[in-house]
Amino acid sequence: MPTHKAKIFNTSIDINYEKNDREKLIHLISNLNNRIKNFNHLNGKVSDIKIIILAAIAIEDELLEKNENFSISQSLETDLNKSNLKIEKLNTEIINLKDKLSLIESELERRNRNDNSKDQQIEEVANQIEILNKSILSIYNE
Repeated sequence: MPTHKAKIFNTSIDINYEKNDREKLIHLISNLNNRIKNFNHLNGKVSDIKIIILAAIAIEDELLEKNENFSISQSLETDLNKSNLKIEKLNTEIINLKDKLSLIESELERRNRNDNSKDQQIEEVANQIEILNKSILSIYNE
């Protein structure tokens, strides 16, 4: 296992790492050193260990906040998935209702055509009755 000589907050340290993790390790060390620089104003006022502890607390705080955000994000994603399922069910129901409405409209149209046909037949019968009445009256009046 290779070893990397690093300098973290003015302290040299040898860190063992996996071959594939070298760049990641260097990046993490750089991030830690940058985070510790945020506490440079305390250098000489408090001990180095306190500065490192403050940096560690800041890291923990950030980690906690990211975990909370991740949990909220997962919760929102779950809610979104549930909402999408409801929307999908409602869309399916709408499609089914539109299909039923189309069938009902077709049936109504067919019945209207039948009714119109019956109305025409009734009108024709009424006309024939009227003609017959006139004929009967004319024969009766003669």
